Amino acid sequence: MFETDTGGAQIQLRALTKQFPGQAEPAVDSVDLDIPAGELVAFVGPSGCGKTTTMKMINRLVEPTSGEIRIGGEDVLALPPDELRRHIGYVIQQIGLFPHLTIGENVGLVPKLLGWDRPKAEARTEDLLALVNLEPGEYRDRYPRQLSGGQQQRVGVARALAADPPVMLMDEPFGATDPITREHLQNEFLKLQKDLRKTIIFVTHDFEEAIKLGDRIAVLRNQSHIAQYDTPANILANPADDYVASFIGADATLKRLALMTVDEVPTEGPPDPALPQVETGTSLREALDLMVANGTDRCSSPAGVLSYTALCASIGREEVAAGDR
Repeated sequence: MFETDTGGAQIQLRALTKQFPGQAEPAVDSVDLDIPAGELVAFVGPSGCGKTTTMKMINRLVEPTSGEIRIGGEDVLALPPDELRRHIGYVIQQIGLFPHLTIGENVGLVPKLLGWDRPKAEARTEDLLALVNLEPGEYRDRYPRQLSGGQQQRVGVARALAADPPVMLMDEPFGATDPITREHLQNEFLKLQKDLRKTIIFVTHDFEEAIKLGDRIAVLRNQSHIAQYDTPANILANPADDYVASFIGADATLKRLALMTVDEVPTEGPPDPALPQVETGTSLREALDLMVANGTDRCSSPAGVLSYTALCASIGREEVAAGDR
């Protein structure tokens, strides 16, 4: 349906507005935004600022009052809403699995609606369950009530991917899970997105989550007015104003360290087995925590020895203040 440059399609919003009946002010006021194909953009803002309403206008669960939405260059408002939604993945906090359908039937629902033949739909279901780390033979014939909350959320992601949509909309999808499960789901989703490169709008109230998952972040004021739209690294280094800075908080340095890995920092000499060890891909935040826990200013990676001085220099700091830790 949509023209794609990668696994995803570009989304363009122009003067997008929603005025609900009986309200003096629009809930969403003239939003202009370009979301590159294959990127995850996190919408962050206070409750009631319009971030979820903005997202829901893209698949027309909420009809815009005015403005323009294009996906892959195609005018979304000219398409039949039901047909549009079958080509956009949608994941919500409440998951929304049908309790009377098995896990396999839940995942295969959209391909069935699109008229896929049974063998193709079943093969796609098996592949997606395996992709989200649910062994098909064990989980395909279970019902949602027989799964944990984290497992149900994985099924929700698999169902959203079932028809291989170029665009996914995710409304606080991990918000109802406990912190440990939430971190696991975030890590798994990052790995999935690295391979799939869908275009994703991810609504969250958690700025830490936006930093971890987003290629870009849109910090929204009331009525979805955009306070800043940039990469996590640029927002952390140069918040546009005090409003944006209030989301970052006092530990901006640690948040910046979480965006970089040990592979990005120059090392000294060969690996040293006597030092605390970090793996390739470990964040600088984790490397710093390891140094502090072991009372040392160095650790060793497969590339060589990483020093505290080099870690600080990577973010333009002479040191990370004790309060930041």
